[in-house]
Amino acid sequence: MIGLISLLQEIQGKPKAIFMAGPAGSGKSFILKKLVPSNFNVINVDDTYEELLKSSGIGMKLAQMSPDELKKAGELMGQARKTTDSKYQDATKNLKNLAIDSVGGSSKTLLKKKSELENLGYDTMMVMTYVSPITSLERNKQRDRSLLPGIVIRSWRDVNKNIDVYKQAFGDSFTIVDLNPEDANKSFDEDYIFKTYIKPLGQVGKEKTPEEKAKSEKEAKQINSDIKQLISTQPEFDTIEQAQTKITKFINK
Repeated sequence: MIGLISLLQEIQGKPKAIFMAGPAGSGKSFILKKLVPSNFNVINVDDTYEELLKSSGIGMKLAQMSPDELKKAGELMGQARKTTDSKYQDATKNLKNLAIDSVGGSSKTLLKKKSELENLGYDTMMVMTYVSPITSLERNKQRDRSLLPGIVIRSWRDVNKNIDVYKQAFGDSFTIVDLNPEDANKSFDEDYIFKTYIKPLGQVGKEKTPEEKAKSEKEAKQINSDIKQLISTQPEFDTIEQAQTKITKFINK
């Protein structure tokens, strides 16, 4: 069967894998629906995770969960990852076209998967979506499955520090689109973020020890510094039309 699949792929062209990357609320799902063909198999752990959260009865507002509910949510994420990995393995075994939707915070993990897919015969591309930290926090706040603000801020830093790495790795098969609203707040004011998104939640999870608090404060200071540097040196963005052209060219090559 594998031989037949390989023969068909030679006739039809290489299978394609499009990596989606971007922080929470940056519009990855929007781009997937608007620009990526519907026959691509979407690999997204969040889809399975949200179904499990709904069926569990604990809801999807992670920022409002008790310590016990957060523990249960963590167990469900582990289950979701196993289910998603199985879906991914089945799709690659049959050389199906893929749209891999993730944050992209770990360049090492993503580029390892890129290499594995290329060894299987895939062509690979990356589509990144960008919004400001405040836009990411605000959209997360409005989502059914809202993450803790600290996680949103950290993931924003982690994925955006990889822009140059991904651009170099994917070359011409790379595009990044700015999906900020026209009136977006593009600043990064720690006091505003704390008062608007963090303080209203009160104590979340277990009370931290003095040592844990000190560690968290040190990490937060580094993340804030990194984000200020990142927003001061933004990349050159493609328009949605330019991204569409690149995606179409990639799929048809």
